[in-house]
Amino acid sequence: MRTWVEIDKENLKYNILKLKELANNREVLGVVKANAYGLGSVEIAKILQEVGVNFFGLANLEEAIELQEAGINANFLILGASFEDELVEATKRGIHTAISSMQQLRFLVENNLNPNIHLKFDTGMTRLGFEVDEAEEVINFCKTNNLNLAGIFTHLSDSDGNTIDTKNFTLEQIEKFKNIVKDLDLKYIHISNSAGITNFHENILGNLVRAGIAMYSFTGNKKTPYLKNVFTIKSKVLFTKKVNKDSFVSYGRHYTLPADSTYAVIPIGYADGLKKYLTKGGYVLINNHRCEIIGNICMDMTMVRIPKELEKTIKISDEVTVINADIIDNLNIPELCVWEFMTGIGRRVKRIIV
Repeated sequence: MRTWVEIDKENLKYNILKLKELANNREVLGVVKANAYGLGSVEIAKILQEVGVNFFGLANLEEAIELQEAGINANFLILGASFEDELVEATKRGIHTAISSMQQLRFLVENNLNPNIHLKFDTGMTRLGFEVDEAEEVINFCKTNNLNLAGIFTHLSDSDGNTIDTKNFTLEQIEKFKNIVKDLDLKYIHISNSAGITNFHENILGNLVRAGIAMYSFTGNKKTPYLKNVFTIKSKVLFTKKVNKDSFVSYGRHYTLPADSTYAVIPIGYADGLKKYLTKGGYVLINNHRCEIIGNICMDMTMVRIPKELEKTIKISDEVTVINADIIDNLNIPELCVWEFMTGIGRRVKRIIV
């Protein structure tokens, strides 16, 4: 193999159990949308089932069908909005669906459809959902028409922020949601996303929490200290060369070597998900030595500068640690977004459970 990502099964299970503990043993919905954040939805779902997770969140119907057809025996919730034909198919398949409008509710009634529905309310995300002041009307409509109201939820928009303002905004969202659900007895009431669990575990409402990026040890773009690294992207040294000072490196001639140097080429590029902004301070590890990324990252290859102490021992096929949680945590790159990075891991990067 040239480039691969190792997924640490035991660390993933540890993180889920730790998040469940933080949530006072509430049921955990594993968010495995976007191919489980790039790591493989079927494989991740199977691991989560080993520690009792049997409810999975997806972005759309196609993602839920993929898990069903792979033999994952569990409940599924489409977290995003669905088109009318998708509501019909979700009903046939017994898939829970989020509902965000009266138009969708009327469609269900008019077509004698009665799937498990989760009403979504907009408490501050301003994306999908009913308005907070519609709550009584919407819930009464569901009761009057005998719709199968399985749950009510909302989404925290800034729970991974670290300022007083962001904390207060999240607490306001929690309070709005509390007013909606205070007299309700439903199977699923949920507000806490990953950062809602890690940053606001003392304020959790309801009986279900949604774990996404936190499963992989992150709160926002930073590693959560008490959670473990789950994925490590690895590659191998493909080529090495010693070049003179002031030589240009890679496309565009944007980078010149400040001194006579040895560099290595590794077979991973932006087609594999290695973002070009990682040239602004990114590095890899070769034989436990930090090697700076130099020049523009190419589609299929990346160049790294080899430190003096490694020059005499480095060889072709040496293993390279390209990315893990600790490396991401050490980066100071404004463009960095862990979600974007993970979901952008290319298909030719092999996923390996270890």
